[in-house]
Amino acid sequence: MDKRQKIIAQIELQNRVIAQAGVNIVTCGHCGSIVLHDIKAEEIDCPYCNRVMEVCDCPDYLYDNMENNLEFNN
Repeated sequence: MDKRQKIIAQIELQNRVIAQAGVNIVTCGHCGSIVLHDIKAEEIDCPYCNRVMEVCDCPDYLYDNMENNLEFNN
């Protein structure tokens, strides 16, 4: 399995977690730590830096079409 196929598999697993558990994995917009959050939450309270942010301030760690980044092209 090449790098692109592996990241596609990771994105698919993440989408299953979101669909089944209602949990997303994001990167804290302040300190860069990986944070799990309920997708129904309107804010994210980072347990590492103690910053409370809007959900839009914390980018998804994995996202659809991520495999199209140059990093994952062979």
